[in-house]
Amino acid sequence: MAIYESVMDVFVGAQTEILLFLVAILAHLLVFGRRSVHVKPQSKKLVREGPRGQATSSRPSMSAPIALVRPIQALLSENASQAAIASELSRLLERYARGERAELIAALSAALARTANRALVGACRDVAREQGLEASASLNEALLRGFIVARAWEDFEAHLATVLAAPEVAPASINAIALRGALGAGDLRAALARLPAVAPAWRGPSTPSSARKQLFEQFVRLAFDRQAFPQLLEALKSCGLVAGWSVQALLQECVGEERRAEFEQVKGLVAAERVEFTAGCHAVFVNAAADAATAARCVDDAKAQRMCGPEVLVAAASAALRFGDAPLATSVVEGLSGAIGPSPELASAALDLCAPGGPLAGIDADASVLDLFLKHLATAPGGVSLEHRSEWLVADAALRKNNTDVLQRLLASADGARVGGLIKLCSRAGRLKDCLTIFHECHDKSSGVYNALLDACVDNNSYERAESLMSEAVEAKVADVVTFNTMIKAHLRNGSLRRARESVEAMRKSGLQPNCVTFNELLDAAVTERPDSVWGIVREMQACGCRPNHVTCSIVLKSVSKASRAQEVEKALAVVDSMEEPVDEVLLSSVCEACIRSGRVDLLAQQLERQKSVQIKGAHSFGSLIRAHGALNDIDGVWRAWRNMRGRGVLPTSVTLGCMVEALASNGYVDDAHNLIREQLEDPQVKPLVNAVIFCSVLKGFSHRKRFDRVWEVYEELKKHKLPCSIVTFNTLVDACARSGDMGRIPGLLEAMAAQGIEPNVITYSAIVKGYCKENRVDRAFELLEDMKKMDGFCPDEVTYNTLIDGCARYGMWDRGMSVLAEMEEVGVRPSAFTLSVLVKLANRSRRPERGFELVESLRAKYRIRLSVHVFNNLIHAATMQNDLDRALGVMVRMLGEKVRPDERSYGLLLRGAVAARAGNDVAGLLRAAAGLRGGHPRLVEA
Repeated sequence: MAIYESVMDVFVGAQTEILLFLVAILAHLLVFGRRSVHVKPQSKKLVREGPRGQATSSRPSMSAPIALVRPIQALLSENASQAAIASELSRLLERYARGERAELIAALSAALARTANRALVGACRDVAREQGLEASASLNEALLRGFIVARAWEDFEAHLATVLAAPEVAPASINAIALRGALGAGDLRAALARLPAVAPAWRGPSTPSSARKQLFEQFVRLAFDRQAFPQLLEALKSCGLVAGWSVQALLQECVGEERRAEFEQVKGLVAAERVEFTAGCHAVFVNAAADAATAARCVDDAKAQRMCGPEVLVAAASAALRFGDAPLATSVVEGLSGAIGPSPELASAALDLCAPGGPLAGIDADASVLDLFLKHLATAPGGVSLEHRSEWLVADAALRKNNTDVLQRLLASADGARVGGLIKLCSRAGRLKDCLTIFHECHDKSSGVYNALLDACVDNNSYERAESLMSEAVEAKVADVVTFNTMIKAHLRNGSLRRARESVEAMRKSGLQPNCVTFNELLDAAVTERPDSVWGIVREMQACGCRPNHVTCSIVLKSVSKASRAQEVEKALAVVDSMEEPVDEVLLSSVCEACIRSGRVDLLAQQLERQKSVQIKGAHSFGSLIRAHGALNDIDGVWRAWRNMRGRGVLPTSVTLGCMVEALASNGYVDDAHNLIREQLEDPQVKPLVNAVIFCSVLKGFSHRKRFDRVWEVYEELKKHKLPCSIVTFNTLVDACARSGDMGRIPGLLEAMAAQGIEPNVITYSAIVKGYCKENRVDRAFELLEDMKKMDGFCPDEVTYNTLIDGCARYGMWDRGMSVLAEMEEVGVRPSAFTLSVLVKLANRSRRPERGFELVESLRAKYRIRLSVHVFNNLIHAATMQNDLDRALGVMVRMLGEKVRPDERSYGLLLRGAVAARAGNDVAGLLRAAAGLRGGHPRLVEA
């Protein structure tokens, strides 16, 4: 009952609104009857009527959805075939109404116009035909323009013929497009034949549009290239296109002694057609003059025709500079008197005459500049606006002459951005005093002016003055976010993160919120000085509602290192995902490098899949992509990226080529890597990029696979090509000697190094130590260690100590190995994941497996070491050697939990342990897990 009463109360309270609604419905029925209101669908063309009811625009009336553009972009970046693009486009269009599809194809072509190729445009045409879509004017225009961009001239001509056969669906600009296609194809005969069709439109305004001007200039250049200039002149005459604008364009192309005959032909045509020269034509005559006297006569002719306007005076100034002619320069200055508010271009040209080296500079160029400015520019009616370089010329002269009057006049008409520009120019020259003078003489001190001077103080290391200026800006209430950010940058540059933080708080107290630039400055400093504070800054940034940009993501990714924990890498990629802007190729490279550095190839695969639509154009980005596929053991992907790069005509750098060779060699395809180098040596463009470092990947690859005969063959080939070897090359060869037990070659290598002026380094001696250990000459290895300590500039590093521990592990020398670890820590060399792996190996070989587990835990915690697959594998081996399968599986579970990908050895060790323990179910589960099949081992599935 209570509910019923409540409903009735609401109804009674709303009865007035209900009554009004019913009245509105009744009124609608009375006025419209049974007619319904139709809303014009967005997919229809929006046609603008021309003067005779003719459509003047046939561009698509809708924009292509991202869901349509992105997949096609991804296919274009992979150089997909026309059939593949057509198939994908057909699939994507299925979700849209049939009536919208033609316009969507047109919009897609327009959206991808800059990157269009023959396959894309052909696919768009094929899909439209296959689906029987009605070809609209906008679709036809998009296809024709696409064929021009793709330079697919046969397809263009074929489609043009189809469009011309059905004029009802021809774009309004069909004649201009047809002419553009002929010119693009270099077909002068077709261009001349199509000229009459565009003539009526070109006979319109005396001032042509920039598009028409560019098209006509292209026409003239093609006629010159085909040696058919007379035919072009005859065609222009017959089409009634001998006008001031066309004559000017013809004359500009005929400037130069080699085209003097054509220049005279144009003048003869003008006389015959009685066409008046424009001011632009007179300017061309001045520019074409062979000497100062001829240029002066051309100026006089322009004056006689009352055509001596800004264009002619600018040309005269250029001629005066070229010939160093003072009388001609003086006539330009005299012309300024008659100009009402000279244009910035003319004012700048006149000032150039007085600049150092100019014909009117005299013995004191600064005085000449200031005199011209005061007499002819500062007093011009309505004032005068100068180009930036001329504004600096006047300001620089005024500062040197200490002429505050000129400086004040100049700054009076300058806005904050121009004043700031002058301050920045002074700052770059290290003239902080002049920066302060400009600031003090400027009456309108806006935020931009304060920020420019503050930046100058910071760049010139005047931090006390910067702080004083900051206080002044806050007091004047002109400090904005940029002001505070500049001060934050100053504190960070001065090494004071605390003061930077105080500036952030001061910003908030002033009612301003930190922006992306603020946090980027803090993050950049934190990555270098306090890496542990990076994620606190990221959280603060998120709390402010500030979305990261490309710079933010690059800085955060830069913080990812080999020692980064698994969750830190995931958090860095989450920052990239939260960015509003699309990922570009530079950021994708940073993502790849971060995943490779941290060993998170599982995340790398996900990122490559998600960012497939990113278009790669630069050689550096292709190098990162190749490295990424190499890290994933995806050789097909490595070759696909390389062929994509070469197919796009992108020339690799030495780094890119090195990445390709390394990706092949490190994945076992050493012969392919060697053959690739040989192919590049046959290419004249790429041959200079091949160096000894690139050969090192092949040397290392053959050495690691114990194909030592090939190592020395490649070394001889390297010498044959006279490529200078580096220390890296020789270290790789010494390492090959150590691996093969061929220590007799080392003296010869050391002599070759000395002959090339290359001194052995720590890595060289570490490789020799490794060779001694392998030959069971551990005492000799330790003697070499002592010799290294006595050498100037040599300190054994992590590699040296790891090599010695590994040598001790080889022969179960526990005490000696532990003494090496103690010395390593004592001298301040930080153990790494590799150190832990050889320590576990030492414990196993010394029959102290439990000590291996203890060492890993203690050193990991002490030095914050991220365990590698090799450490986990050695721990699994230690557990299986004790017949402790449960513990071995526990290590594997931990390995998966820390996002370290198991390798073949991981599963092989576990399988051998399970077989030895006669654990059939465990064997089956491990086999399924290794093969990626369902029903894997339950403990691994849970992890």
